[in-house]
Amino acid sequence: MLNNCYPNAQTAFLIYKKINLCDLNHQHMNWEVINNQRSSLQEYRLIDNNDCKVIIKYNPLHQSARVTCGNHHRLFFLESAGSLSGKTIFKNEYGMEIGNLVHNKFHPMDGSVMIDSKKYQYQLLNNPSPELVIYETDIHHLLASCSIQSAIKNSFSDNSATIDNNCYLLGLCWYLLLPLEKGNMVKYASARS
Repeated sequence: MLNNCYPNAQTAFLIYKKINLCDLNHQHMNWEVINNQRSSLQEYRLIDNNDCKVIIKYNPLHQSARVTCGNHHRLFFLESAGSLSGKTIFKNEYGMEIGNLVHNKFHPMDGSVMIDSKKYQYQLLNNPSPELVIYETDIHHLLASCSIQSAIKNSFSDNSATIDNNCYLLGLCWYLLLPLEKGNMVKYASARS
């Protein structure tokens, strides 16, 4: 039984799509994308050793993402800055801008994520399987790497793939940002060296 993830019997209605995630210690974690036929929410769960690390509940109607990690909870509203800008703005529950996600116009599989003034760089790779790589400031300081769903083949042209990728990026960067997880970042980085 997975801890912290399945609080009731509604899981019988869920359809699972598993996405492998590997941290830099080569411990295997999984992103689970969960579809509930009775709910309008899209749910994403980051699982490590049968323990749920991050839960994201995305509401497409409100364009909001509720992100939970242990006792840490955050509500983000995701607003597009325009279809041609390649930028998604993160706002808190009070409507204050607290970050953004910017897709590189010339390299659509690259970009940056900023949350609470902490900036990360990312790359979506397709060799041989789809992978999301997060860097602190440049490509020489790798923080995390994870396998993701194959929806990135068309980059960000498909709306559902865009939502999935934005949620993966938001969830993983917020997880790395948490004070509790600072020890994990150091552990991941030292294991990589």
